[in-house]
Amino acid sequence: MKYLFLFFCFILNAERTYSQTLTGISARFNDAFVDWDIFADSLESDKGNLQMTWQQPDNWTNWNYRLGEKTGTIKTKWSRDLDRWETRGENKIIGAETIFTGDKRQWRVTNNDFSLEFTCTDYQNGEQWTVEDSRRGRFLIYTERQRDPRDWLIEDELDPSVSLPMKMTLVFLAILNTVPK
Repeated sequence: MKYLFLFFCFILNAERTYSQTLTGISARFNDAFVDWDIFADSLESDKGNLQMTWQQPDNWTNWNYRLGEKTGTIKTKWSRDLDRWETRGENKIIGAETIFTGDKRQWRVTNNDFSLEFTCTDYQNGEQWTVEDSRRGRFLIYTERQRDPRDWLIEDELDPSVSLPMKMTLVFLAILNTVPK
C-alpha cells in the first residue's frame, strides 16, 4: 500500500511539474492577424497554432489553439467585452481582465490558485509585454522587429506550475492588444 501511494504521488507530481516552454509565435499571413503559428521547445518539426474561430471582420471574440496534443479555447467572458477573457484547456479555466477598466496595458491573469500581472512595457507601440513574479518567474514576449507585429519572440522562464492555458492567455493578450484590427 505504501508503494502504491508513492507511485500515485510520483505520477501527480510529474503531471504538475511538466510545462510547455513557449519560444515564439508568427502570423501565418503577412496581411492578416487571424491565424498564427506557435513554437515551443518540445515541438520538434511540428508547430502549434492559434486561430480566430470565426474569421469574420471585427469578430475577435473567439479563438482556438493547439500545441502538440493540447488544445484549448480563448473567448470573451461577455459578448464583445474585450476587457474580460476566459481560456479553457487541460481541464483548467483561466480568467483574464484588465486591472483598470479600459486600460489594455495591464492585465490580471488568474487560475483561481494564483494570479499573474501582465504588463505592456512598451507604452508607445505595445511591442513588449512581461510578467515579473517573485514566486512564478518571468515571461517576456516582444516583436522580433520593431513596428512589425507579425513575428514575436518569447522568453518563457515561468515555473512549471504555470499551465499552458495560462501561458497561451498571456501570448494572446499581447497579440490582441498590439496588432491592427
